[in-house]
Amino acid sequence: MTTWLGIVGWILALVFGAGWWRAHRCHRRMRALFEAEQRWFAGLLDRLGIAYWCRNLDTQALWWSDGFRRMHGVAPDEPVSRDRALRHLVPEDRTRVNMVLETAYVQGTGETSYRIQQPDGRITHHILRIAVSREPASGQRVAYGISLDITDRVELENALRERTAYLEAIVAHLPMGLSVFDCDLKLRVWNAEFGRILELPSQLLTEGRDFDELIRLPAQRGEYGDVDVEEAVAQRRALALRFEPHRLERTRPNGRTHLVIGEPILHNGQVVGFVSTYTDITEQKQERERLERALDVLRTLLDNIPVGITMIDAELRLQVWNERLLHVLDLPRELLERPGVTLLDILRYNIERGEYGPSDDVDATLDAMRERVLRFEPHDFERVRPNGRVLHVRGQPLATGGFVTIYEDVTQQRAAQAEIERQARTDALTGLLNRHALPPVLEQTMAAAERDGRPLAVLFIDLDRFKAVNNAMGHEAGDAVLVEAAQRLRERLRGSDIVARIGGDEFVVALTGIQEEADAARVALQLVEGLSQPFAVPGRQGEAAPVYLTPSIGIALFPRDAHQPTELLRLADIAMYHAKGEGGAGWRFYTPAMNERVLRRIELEARLRDAIAQDRLVLYYQSIHALTEGLPLLGFEALLRWPQADGDILPPAAFMPVAEQSAELIEALGRWVCGAVVHQRRRWQAQHPDWPPLTVSINLSARQFDREGLAERVRDAFATAADGDTPATLPLLGIEFEITESVMVRDPLRAEAELSRLRELGAHIAIDDFGTGYSSLAYLKHLPIDRLKIDRAFVHDLARDADDAAIVSAAVELAHRLGRSVVAEGVEDAQQLAALHTIGCDAVQGFGLARPMPAHQVGAYVQRVARGEHLSLWHAARQAAGAIAVT
Repeated sequence: MTTWLGIVGWILALVFGAGWWRAHRCHRRMRALFEAEQRWFAGLLDRLGIAYWCRNLDTQALWWSDGFRRMHGVAPDEPVSRDRALRHLVPEDRTRVNMVLETAYVQGTGETSYRIQQPDGRITHHILRIAVSREPASGQRVAYGISLDITDRVELENALRERTAYLEAIVAHLPMGLSVFDCDLKLRVWNAEFGRILELPSQLLTEGRDFDELIRLPAQRGEYGDVDVEEAVAQRRALALRFEPHRLERTRPNGRTHLVIGEPILHNGQVVGFVSTYTDITEQKQERERLERALDVLRTLLDNIPVGITMIDAELRLQVWNERLLHVLDLPRELLERPGVTLLDILRYNIERGEYGPSDDVDATLDAMRERVLRFEPHDFERVRPNGRVLHVRGQPLATGGFVTIYEDVTQQRAAQAEIERQARTDALTGLLNRHALPPVLEQTMAAAERDGRPLAVLFIDLDRFKAVNNAMGHEAGDAVLVEAAQRLRERLRGSDIVARIGGDEFVVALTGIQEEADAARVALQLVEGLSQPFAVPGRQGEAAPVYLTPSIGIALFPRDAHQPTELLRLADIAMYHAKGEGGAGWRFYTPAMNERVLRRIELEARLRDAIAQDRLVLYYQSIHALTEGLPLLGFEALLRWPQADGDILPPAAFMPVAEQSAELIEALGRWVCGAVVHQRRRWQAQHPDWPPLTVSINLSARQFDREGLAERVRDAFATAADGDTPATLPLLGIEFEITESVMVRDPLRAEAELSRLRELGAHIAIDDFGTGYSSLAYLKHLPIDRLKIDRAFVHDLARDADDAAIVSAAVELAHRLGRSVVAEGVEDAQQLAALHTIGCDAVQGFGLARPMPAHQVGAYVQRVARGEHLSLWHAARQAAGAIAVT
């Protein structure tokens, strides 16, 4: 029995074991299928951009999808925990999200929003939805969560709210009334001005108010005429439903006139509404009517005056013209009647037909004329047209812009006047000015020279031995000599110069536009050479015979010698007699002393030209130090010197005034300095490759700015000297150009353009000798300036003179406020250095630190600075500053 029971037990065990094994295998297959489906589902959500997680609320097991990790900036290998996920949220959102999670676990669902601080600093916005359910297999409670990135939606909503606020502000502050109705004629948008202009009560202006209700009130007030109110409303509703653009003026019963402009609102080609504006134009309309009446009166006047008239507005549009203008200017009627015609159209027409002479570039000529016209300055001048007609043109600017111009034909008057004046002014033999015409002409020329700030030279010319020739060969030969002499004078002088015959063989020449005395001497030399050539004149027997004459020329200068024409002529006459007394065939200035000075200047100029050509100039270098601990070296200022044969070395003050009298000479000197700096910097770089970058300052003459293209000339000088070694983009890097304040007043616009170009090429700009010239805050504000250099005159007594200290302190503060640095020149002692340090000056130079030195001594000086051997003045300044503080 026991045996059978054992056998049955084993059979039951095998049966139950086999069942358990089949159930276990089935469970494992189901679990594998579930996990595969879970991975597929998670991958699908991941591709849809949905972060997914689940938590077993019974076992507290937590799982994150890959999309969840990427969305929350969690590393793939970072362990899973709620705290780790919450750490990536914006701190203000963590507690709220945690509470929502706990509540959802209890209630079964939940939803909230949160923000994430991404690793790159961005803030992203997300929404979280939670659902809790029981797992069918185990019966355990599982919480499922999905997170969606709604950053784009949030940013769009914020942008829309901001844009809506802007639009509402614009609508509220428009200077005209505005209304917007939808396609059903319901009021959707309006502003307060809309209700004020149409006198509509505020309680009537509500969202969705029907068009009929708003129209009914003005209809009841009779604003649409004596018609039935409902009929008026129906008519206007029918018009509104057309949604047609309109622009009309309507005068209301209160006398105010409104400009009403309406436009349909389209979306995808369909009308969705209508926008209208209501502008009160009562004053404008009244002014327009007044102007129309005034124009009628003006037109009557214009058509009955014997001169041509134009009126141009501020935009140069032609507003008024008369019939006489067509005749005076010979203009086609269709040009002036063309809609929107401007003064520029008329000027272009005249340029193209050669009214102002030949022009190779019509647009360039028109641009130049436009620039003058836009100044709107009064003008009064005469112009001779190509057909010979003389016009007297007078223009007066208008207070509102533009100007009125009158064109008067004065051809006949000027022709008669010119003939009378010609006969009265002209020498009958030579055609030159005569003695009666010369004084007033000379007076006018002297006045012009005074305005221009330039000298005027008067040359008194007498032909040596003319009387002997006239007596020997007769008056006919003498007249021929005088005519030929006059011709030679004209040929050797400019058109602006004045030539006169004042009697016998005496001529007077007035040279205008000269720069210096030497110019007059050069012209006199040319005239001596020209008048010394043989004259071919008929002899008594009719044959041509050569006659040899020479001139004696006396020179007097305005304003140096005299201020009156008669006195200037008298002094030139005296100088001429001195020349004649010394043998003739030459020229002399009014006094021997002046003559000697001019000769010395000419000789100095010639030697300077030769020194440049022979490379006999040198550059000295004076150090510039930052006014900070250790006085670090910033660079050097290049100073020109001229060694003489006797061993002396001339400073710039001895020869620069002569160089600046000639544009060609100052340019040659500038090229030499640029080339010398380039060569010296190259030598320093080769000899001392370990040197820090040092700036080299070069002085620019104000005269160099007189010609356009200074920056390009400087660039070319550097390029030529460097032989291609300079960088193409910033060829002037490491160069500072120093200018004087006089540059800024000669031609500020040109100076600004040239200095800007120099900075574009890599250079820095400094104002030298600041405070001694034409200082102007406007120049400091607008010109591209990097540094101010305080003149030594203010530094010399800085530690003892309160006024100097105040001036320097104000200059430093001004420069710093404008973003410029300051260099003080002429620092010689510790007290000056201490005072400048206290004031806040940025840098210093002067004999107290280092005297200007030849280039070969610069290397040793840089080494001394590197060793700190230049700091004795700095230590003394620190002691001086301490003493001052104690005092």
